[in-house]
Amino acid sequence: MTIDDRLTTLDALWSVWAATGRTLNDADWDKPTRLDDWTVRHLWAHAAQWPFGFAVLVEQWVTDAPATHASAAALMAEFNAPDGVANTMRSHVASAGREDSTKYTVEQLVTQFASTGPTAIEAARKLGPVRVNYFGRAVMPLEEAVSIGILETTIHLLDVQRALDLEPDVPAESLHHTAAVLSQIAPPIDFIEATTGRASTDLFPVLS
Repeated sequence: MTIDDRLTTLDALWSVWAATGRTLNDADWDKPTRLDDWTVRHLWAHAAQWPFGFAVLVEQWVTDAPATHASAAALMAEFNAPDGVANTMRSHVASAGREDSTKYTVEQLVTQFASTGPTAIEAARKLGPVRVNYFGRAVMPLEEAVSIGILETTIHLLDVQRALDLEPDVPAESLHHTAAVLSQIAPPIDFIEATTGRASTDLFPVLS
């Protein structure tokens, strides 16, 4: 996918988040999710960090520095290693989701997907093929940072829809791109043999 394709995919995905958020009542926001003790509101507050962060990324963190990671999959594999930030920072991320859910109103949380994110996407379209400093943890092509956004908010949209007892309804391109990135995170031989029933490994989950 080109960077424009990825931005279009991310925009469509965030539109679903915005539309979903506008329909939720107080009981919906308080529903439990499959993510430990997080409610829908906790999860939403966590996911809403992405459109906010993406706005900062395109406005402030474009860089001429050489890339440290060529792809979203490479960075996600590093993050999800046993000593990676996805594991070492897990309790901090969980606490931040709970704290942000009380810090912001539901209207503000929905606005991240309805306004902040789409505005950042338009700004990103004007940048073209640049590199960005990914929140101080990597330097990578902008399109690969967009892929992380697609991955993260696709997975969490499924979390939200399951919590609300809704049939999954996610843009097809988001699902296809997320599946492709996840397949690239896994070691190729392990992935091929595990998904074809030829080997039993501890491959899954490749990301949590």
